[in-house]
Amino acid sequence: MVTTAIEEMAGRVERLHHVKVEAVVVGDCRVDEPVLGLVQAAGEAAMNAARHAGVETVSVYVEVEPEQVTAFVRDQGKGFEPAAVPRDRRGIAESITGRMERAGGTAAVDSAPGEGTEVTLRLPRRTA
Repeated sequence: MVTTAIEEMAGRVERLHHVKVEAVVVGDCRVDEPVLGLVQAAGEAAMNAARHAGVETVSVYVEVEPEQVTAFVRDQGKGFEPAAVPRDRRGIAESITGRMERAGGTAAVDSAPGEGTEVTLRLPRRTA
């Protein structure tokens, strides 16, 4: 279930980077391949925050609705200018945005120097 997958991801980030990951999941669903892509993209966003934001806490909020699964990964850290990331740095492009696109969803990064960062992941749910 997505709740378990997010909790495991949060624990992994905490162990590897010694930051607290506050994870909240509202609703639940099975982890199929697209949802796994969202969990992995959220994990990459949390790892990036843990490595680069200069914070002690990263927040992950996931909401499972009938039509979509949405995840927000936030930090109150130093932020950055997304457009200034060199093209050879593929972390956001491949590990977050590309992964979400391959899963059929979208990713948006909202950040500015001194303002922290919020990564928003949206994944439409398949209807049976």
